[in-house]
Amino acid sequence: MAPSFWRIAVATGAVLTAGAAGAAETPPLAGCYERIYDAAHLSAHKGQLVVRATISIAATKFGEQTDKRDPIVADGDLKIWVRGRKHSFDSIGACWAEGNNLICGGSLSAAEADTCKSKRDGIRQCRIDPSDAGSFKIEGKPEGVLVSIRERLELVPAPYDGGPYLYFSPTNVENRAFLLNRTDCK
Repeated sequence: MAPSFWRIAVATGAVLTAGAAGAAETPPLAGCYERIYDAAHLSAHKGQLVVRATISIAATKFGEQTDKRDPIVADGDLKIWVRGRKHSFDSIGACWAEGNNLICGGSLSAAEADTCKSKRDGIRQCRIDPSDAGSFKIEGKPEGVLVSIRERLELVPAPYDGGPYLYFSPTNVENRAFLLNRTDCK
């Protein structure tokens, strides 16, 4: 009787462990989210540059990591379209969990560019700081997720090898937080 009990206990433990490991592979807030701002909203928020924002959150492809305190658990592919531009400005952030939220570092462009003399938000042909692309936070909300600029964020259009660059700061009321709704991943 005891050997059967132990086999069941070991098998149940293995299933629970495998289930927990599989759950750990799915990061918090995984999925796709989007918001397209309508004309009425944009008319009421004249300083808002953003006309559309999307984010795709998936398990990281980062690979083996040495930092065990804040391991990268997700990739956050943030795309922002602004007034007067056809193509998106992007930041593919490596994200770590902070409670049920994600903190994502901004992605750096490989291009070299002059340092900006101005720290104003908006589209620039120069880099604010070529070694720091900033960060953003993703918080779960009943409607979807709130993406907020945590520290000055640099976004770059594809193919990511040069400008122009889009900058947002956490102090810019019109362009620092975006509530996105869950959508199908395309």
